[in-house]
Amino acid sequence: MREPMERASVDVKDTWDLTLMYETVEDWNKALEDASELPGKLALYKDTAVESPEKLLEVIEAILESNRKVEKILTYAHMIQDQDLADPLGSDMNQKAIDLHTSFAASISWFNPAVLSIPEKTMVKWIKETPLATYRVWLENILRNKPYILSAAEERIMVLASDATRGFSGTFGKLNNVEIPARFPEIADANGKMTKLTHGNFIPLLQGSNRNVRKNTFCGLYKELKGNTETLASLLDGQVRTNIFKAKARNHPSALEASLFQDRVNKKVYEALINSVHQSLPVMHRYYQMKKRVMGLQKMNLYDVYTPTVHDVDVKYTVSQGEEMTLEAVKPLGELYGKTLHQGFKDRWTDRYENIGKRSGAYSGGCYDSPPYMLLNFSGTLDSVFTLAHEAGHSMHSWFSRKNQPYHTSDYRILVAEVASITNEMLLASSLRGKTEDRDIVAYLIDSQINDFRTTLFRQTMFAEFELLIHRQVEQGESLSSDWLNNTYMNLVKLYHGDAFEYDAEDSLIQTEWARIPHFYYNFYVYKYATGLASAASISSSIINGEEGTIDRYINFLSSGGSRPPLDLLRDTGVDLETPEPVGNAMNKLSGLVADLEKLLEKK
Repeated sequence: MREPMERASVDVKDTWDLTLMYETVEDWNKALEDASELPGKLALYKDTAVESPEKLLEVIEAILESNRKVEKILTYAHMIQDQDLADPLGSDMNQKAIDLHTSFAASISWFNPAVLSIPEKTMVKWIKETPLATYRVWLENILRNKPYILSAAEERIMVLASDATRGFSGTFGKLNNVEIPARFPEIADANGKMTKLTHGNFIPLLQGSNRNVRKNTFCGLYKELKGNTETLASLLDGQVRTNIFKAKARNHPSALEASLFQDRVNKKVYEALINSVHQSLPVMHRYYQMKKRVMGLQKMNLYDVYTPTVHDVDVKYTVSQGEEMTLEAVKPLGELYGKTLHQGFKDRWTDRYENIGKRSGAYSGGCYDSPPYMLLNFSGTLDSVFTLAHEAGHSMHSWFSRKNQPYHTSDYRILVAEVASITNEMLLASSLRGKTEDRDIVAYLIDSQINDFRTTLFRQTMFAEFELLIHRQVEQGESLSSDWLNNTYMNLVKLYHGDAFEYDAEDSLIQTEWARIPHFYYNFYVYKYATGLASAASISSSIINGEEGTIDRYINFLSSGGSRPPLDLLRDTGVDLETPEPVGNAMNKLSGLVADLEKLLEKK
């Protein structure tokens, strides 16, 4: 396991190449300076924007061109910051970029109300009979928001309020990625070597075969986290109140419905997901009981969850091997997909390894005028290989979308984003299983697939249920105290994990896990991982089975960006999330995997 080093010591070949955006920070500063004039220029359009279709077209193109510049400036700055959150340069750049974005948003806050002031019949005619037809999807989305758009003055206040309230998430990021990790203890690994506990090595240490290491890792992180829960509860309470304020201000019935509205998803989809997973909890509970038996544990604790059920296989991978495994797995998606991803790996789309102060976790990012960059904290485990494939799926989705869509329809909704990433994971699992007949390795891979369901479908649905509960708590006039958060979270842990575990004093530390989950600051984001897995399970099965037309439909899906509503795009692939079928099929697949693993392990 690599020890995290200072950012300045990381080999350049293991970092993303941000010179593909700006050659130097000085070039970025020049772009920032030039863009500072944009808000003033755009504000000049306010009184004439809707006087004719020609003028409206001019304004739209000016706004989109400006937004594209601001987005690039913001993207570069936050990536510089994410490299090392303790570096004041990145923090300063990111703050300047956010200030620019806020100023830009405020300068066009009048635009949506102005568009909505145009009589509906007039707007329909303009879109049908003038060059405004190019922006039909973009304009129709504004019109769809009519019940929730405020006056120009109120819209400006909403923009300024967003700047004032973003501190909850920002402070959480600093606390979670810099200050708390600085106090994490050192852990003795299986060989007695002392290793500094970090967010990056937390899961790899929990995956190890030495139970004392797992216990010390688990307790080491959560005991430190426990000492910060009052502050973290206050931050989460502030974030939830922000979400509710925005929903109420725009006359949405609830924060949940305000979030779902943008994806055109009915809250019944959210509720049905939770209900479906509840009905399938016995399958996961059965898996945990099997895991307990196979591992020979009289008592199983929550720090045993991440370790593979099959321990005879101890495989480590280099990042290059992980890239090759991913490229092999995606071969069914066609030559263009594979060649582009291979070139992306060569062109340093990826920031590979953990370094001190680097943002934890992984993501795919970039913007319309940059490569679809990936941030990783690659640790050499099979799990980190799957993370690589996951983020590569996001990046290739972005690449196809940006290549085939104009700027204003290139952004796809998060609801469909997770489909592309998890499809890659499932193709990787299938590829690896097809390359071996060794019973232990096959069992190891099946166990890994089951854990994908555990982490992506069950765990993320548990998060989604927790997110629903914390918003309801505040919407009912209550606050989010640390005690209430701990008790609520612990009840969900017990519900989702069943009676295979002890829930003793050590396990009770998990009650503070809510305090380290960044996605709770993303406003009902996590359910999309679960629906993404359900969708990807259907799509990947069609790809693996070679069903005619599947690849063409899938590449068309990746290329469509935000040109159509996300549920419509999924229907074109054969997935309808408004029916119980996708989640039901995914659960059937999980049940089959658990049965396969039971048979393999019974034969040993």
